[in-house]
Amino acid sequence: MRKRPHRLDAVVLAGGVNEIPLYDGYRPGYKALVEIGGRPCIRYVLDALRASSSVGEICVVGAEEVLAPAVGDRAVTYRPADDNPLGSFLTGLRVFQSSQEVLVTAADLPLLTGPIVDAFIDACGAAPTGRPENLYISVVRREDFIGPFARTHKAINRFRDGVYGHGNLALADPRILRNAAAMERINAMYAARKSELRSALALGLSVGLAYVIGVHFLHLLTLRQMAAIASRRFGIGLVPVTLPHPEVAVDVDEPEDFEVASELLA
Repeated sequence: MRKRPHRLDAVVLAGGVNEIPLYDGYRPGYKALVEIGGRPCIRYVLDALRASSSVGEICVVGAEEVLAPAVGDRAVTYRPADDNPLGSFLTGLRVFQSSQEVLVTAADLPLLTGPIVDAFIDACGAAPTGRPENLYISVVRREDFIGPFARTHKAINRFRDGVYGHGNLALADPRILRNAAAMERINAMYAARKSELRSALALGLSVGLAYVIGVHFLHLLTLRQMAAIASRRFGIGLVPVTLPHPEVAVDVDEPEDFEVASELLA
């Protein structure tokens, strides 16, 4: 098991805007400020990070003048969001570029809890990797989307060893900032995340073909085999970390997500 720092700094990506109507009368705005149970999503996320035994300093990447009233007196620093997900991700990593590892989360994960954060970090420590610079990405098996979670609609990928949906927690080594090609492909993959085919093709032809043939159509590759192929293409370690917690996949950007989160937090 890889030894991790006693405390990890955390980045909360809070610059995203949701245009999809979540309920009658919804007006497009920041995902971080969507209210559930009378509280904005970002408060749930910050409370989860503070409840974690693993998190140290926190940086919120987003408009301070808009987010500060919702954040309240919670001790955080702010950095302005970029106009794309990769830019905001890089901004957050640069704040903690001297850290060994940085936890990254979306701001619209109202069901996140401190124990789930700790479970993810512990699982990253146990995940095998053969590279010095790594990006650990949370994934959830389809069979764990049970009860009310079965109503959420998340992009899934069918591998030989199971069907997985992407989560919204990551653990990154800031040294990946030096890999410009990897950063560009990560941004393209994130932009196409709603479609597993476009997301794979964004990584390059060889990775895209491996996914289309070996995963999407024939289901020949396991999740780790596909990650190893992508890691060679990126030049960094892309490490999928399986969590039995669908809460990390429920970012509130669809009406079904809002309904499920509202029901569970009622």
